[in-house]
Amino acid sequence: MRSGRVLLGLLMLGLGVVIILDKVVGIEINLAVLIDYWPVIPLIFGLNSLATFFVAASDERRRGIAWSRLLTAAILIGIGVVYLGRNLGWFIVDTGLLWSIVFALLLIFLGINLLRSKAAGEGRIAFMGGVTVGGSPYRLKSGSYLAFMGGIDLDLATAEIPEGETVLDLTAVMGGIDVTIPPGLPVIYEGSAVLGGITFRDQEDGGIITSRKIEHNVGKGSGPLVRILARAVMGGVEIKEKQG
Repeated sequence: MRSGRVLLGLLMLGLGVVIILDKVVGIEINLAVLIDYWPVIPLIFGLNSLATFFVAASDERRRGIAWSRLLTAAILIGIGVVYLGRNLGWFIVDTGLLWSIVFALLLIFLGINLLRSKAAGEGRIAFMGGVTVGGSPYRLKSGSYLAFMGGIDLDLATAEIPEGETVLDLTAVMGGIDVTIPPGLPVIYEGSAVLGGITFRDQEDGGIITSRKIEHNVGKGSGPLVRILARAVMGGVEIKEKQG
């Protein structure tokens, strides 16, 4: 994420300097020509994602991140090459077909993640509205939570968490889910986002396609364990630790 912000910052800095040179200093720069080269931006980000793929693929703990970075790289590089080649007259490409392929890849990625759902039990849905779970003592059970153009606030800090593994399956589609966990709770978190963002404590992931797996406070002893499967589609999921 940091390298992406640096690249975006450098591109914005360079564009700002070019505009000042052209409009203020008087150095003639053909801005219309520069517009033809806008596909270089997704191309650079795609190459950056490809580089992070090779780094992550060599680390067994980050294999889940690696494949999402590879798919992101393929989409960005494809967009950059197709539009740059078209703008410069190198070849003629049906861009409608390109976007159909991109949309299909996003659906496949999302479908695979939905099929991986392990939650069984109760379910809650927030459809263009809000749902709050917690705020008073209750017994936590495995279940699925869907926020579709709505919001869900799930407070685990007030819950009685049973021994063994409890699975929470969270899906936010054009909506948001906020989860508060008590300090020290063992959590296995697996998150993926498509044109959205997911935050687990202080670690934030977002973009076209991203995924991550984190084990937090997980030891070898017995006791409560919460497995959170989170996915966001043009929405957001935030998992934060209760303070104080």
